[in-house]
Amino acid sequence: MAAPIKVLIAEDHALLVDALRMLLGTQADMHCVGVARDGEQALSMARTLQPDILLLDIGLPRLDGLSVVEGLRHAGAKVKVLIVTARLDPQSIRAALGFGAAGYLPKDEDSDELLLAIRRVAEGRRYISAAIAQLFLPEAPVNTHGNKLTASESTVLQLVGEGLTSKEISRRLDISEATARKHRENIRRKLGIRNSAEMAAYAIRTQAPLRD
Repeated sequence: MAAPIKVLIAEDHALLVDALRMLLGTQADMHCVGVARDGEQALSMARTLQPDILLLDIGLPRLDGLSVVEGLRHAGAKVKVLIVTARLDPQSIRAALGFGAAGYLPKDEDSDELLLAIRRVAEGRRYISAAIAQLFLPEAPVNTHGNKLTASESTVLQLVGEGLTSKEISRRLDISEATARKHRENIRRKLGIRNSAEMAAYAIRTQAPLRD
């Protein structure tokens, strides 16, 4: 039997924390390893406890959730971050995805959707609600443009979805940085999207797998 998914909760509202812990406690394949009440604690506990999933609110005291995601990325932490927040403005969503968050859900999402998101992210996939994704790609419905991408462009799209820069993509694929940038330009043109965060949203909507 597979080990349960280790989940760290980073949330400063006690009622929501209790609800999340109760929900996780009903799932045989999930285990809450701890609760962080502010951003600094979330960053520290994620490093020491090494959970599989960090359920992270953006509006945390002391250090906001976006800074936590950025800090974990810079530290090379392997924890996958699932944002669960009331902050649904496009700027926050773009920033979270750009920093490498694996998923983004509103706090009023139902429990079944949250559990599905946790399992998807734990499997190495990304998850975002259709309503949130639509904020990024109002003119690019899912599955409309995918067949126009070359194999190389599809691979680059997945890596952009992971939050990799052109330099990091060039190293991963053993190509020049100029070639990586060219692939990104082609993706933007073919998909009708504007930036890397929108590419990440597209990759999430099409459930492109994350790569180690």
